[in-house]
Amino acid sequence: MTLGLGVWWWTFPSKLALEPAVGLLFLGAWLKLVEAKDRRDGYVFIYTGFVLAASVFLFHQTLWQAMLVLLGVVMGFSALLQFELDSESGKQPSRWLPVAAVTLAIPITLVWFLIFPRIAPLWAIPLAADVSRMGMSDTLRPGDVSQLGRDASLAFRVEFGGEPPSYNQLYWRGITLGRFDEGTWRQHRWLNQTSQRVSAPELMVSDSDRRYTVLQKASHRHWIYALMPSVTSDDRVRIYPDFTLKTRWPITSDMAFDLSLLEPIAVNPVISATSRRVETAFPVGLNPRSEALVRSLAIPGDIGATIDRVLQWYRSQPFVYTLEPTPISAPDFVDRFLFDTQSGFCEHYAYSFVAPLRLAGIPARIVGGYMGGEVNPLNGTVAVREMDAHAWAEVWIEGLGWMRYDPTGVVAPEHVQRGALESLEDAGGFLTASPLSLMHLRHWRWINRLRLSLDDLNYRWQSAVMGYDRDRQVSALTRLLGQISPARLLALFAIAISVTFVPVIALFMVRYYRHNRQPRVRAVQVLDRELRRLGIVRNPGETLRAAVTRSQHSEHYLERAVMLSDALAQAEATLYQS
Repeated sequence: MTLGLGVWWWTFPSKLALEPAVGLLFLGAWLKLVEAKDRRDGYVFIYTGFVLAASVFLFHQTLWQAMLVLLGVVMGFSALLQFELDSESGKQPSRWLPVAAVTLAIPITLVWFLIFPRIAPLWAIPLAADVSRMGMSDTLRPGDVSQLGRDASLAFRVEFGGEPPSYNQLYWRGITLGRFDEGTWRQHRWLNQTSQRVSAPELMVSDSDRRYTVLQKASHRHWIYALMPSVTSDDRVRIYPDFTLKTRWPITSDMAFDLSLLEPIAVNPVISATSRRVETAFPVGLNPRSEALVRSLAIPGDIGATIDRVLQWYRSQPFVYTLEPTPISAPDFVDRFLFDTQSGFCEHYAYSFVAPLRLAGIPARIVGGYMGGEVNPLNGTVAVREMDAHAWAEVWIEGLGWMRYDPTGVVAPEHVQRGALESLEDAGGFLTASPLSLMHLRHWRWINRLRLSLDDLNYRWQSAVMGYDRDRQVSALTRLLGQISPARLLALFAIAISVTFVPVIALFMVRYYRHNRQPRVRAVQVLDRELRRLGIVRNPGETLRAAVTRSQHSEHYLERAVMLSDALAQAEATLYQS
């Protein structure tokens, strides 16, 4: 127990979160298995296993995890069934009995899935702040995004209703980071206030071919990753002044969001004095070489020309795009990166691009999200993975509003044109967080085909099952029932119960019928029926002849004597014949 607690304490630095709680439950189950010695301990272990199996869905909700959980639950019920039968009659249960029980439960399960109300979560369960496993965080420091570049796990999936935008336009915005605080970029506090949300523009019919669906994995964050500018009529989502999309509740399960991509519009074409002040705030004197550089490149009154000259300077330098940049912890990070190390990932370039612009009095901010994604030819969806995590810059220009600028595309244009999967393949540390991913073998055609097929199956599971929200429920029940009413819902449930229990009842009737058709059973039943007509019921363990002898004291014995004698002779001949 001491060893287990020590490992648990070392594994989970944060103790007041969901992951350490489940880890502690697992440790308890393991210790219970070590000291189990009787049937009661077996029951405790199996029921604890059910809770652990359910806890898997708090972290992963893919098809493969669901199949593993189902297998574990079937094995648990099989063990419980064996316990019960062993304790009553010592009879060994059939190995197929749990499988048959699960099969018979499928109709009721499907109906419950169809009609059970979809209710928004009433609370959020805290997770450990592990950026490398939960996607983009609400803070950004050099090295945060490069850690995600090692991970091949799915972040979200996108299904377009029409022709998708070109690859270099797939910038999935999640959060804007405009507040610089001691070396860390953070979101402005006022963007977390619900009173700051704005109403979505009315969707036009002509926008129907621009609609798309984001199948968001459980991130335990509020924000949704979307193209710019996107709107939605989903009442679970709120649009904020920076045109980011956030949910009312943290996304604690896989969810689907229907969005519409509008024509390019000017976002915040007019900026207030207060906004200009906060979007240009950056410590003066912290990076003197960068300040001198931007002064030499700036063209007063022409923001666009200044940005072009800054980007041209980036092109002239021997910058290196890598997942393993030289760590920089000094306060003058921008100077050290631009003039000394010159190796980094996207967050390094976004950081070093926004800071000099702010020093020049130009409103600029960092945007955290993802870029690109892999198109699955089997279903046409775009799978965006953690390794596609990206950070870029947005700069405010008079009359145009906030415009996207990606310095990474200047230093490493292949990343924007081909995506992380191709551009980072030869980089050190690529996919080190996913050593078992089939992407390592994607150059083998049949393995890559298998990988895409498995991805397609997982997409269908995520879309049909995990994305089955209230709107899809209403649509499915309307197609199935024609009209949603209590009577029709009860009828549907009655049909499911009938489909489930009719085979069970039929099985018991067949077994009962076969048992009663046996000659020995029939002979005894005939004799017992004659005895009951005389008011005689055989006692437990009483022989047939003893019961007939006792019946001779009945006042109606003489009336049934011949028939009783014949029934006794037939029963004895059938039971005791050699």
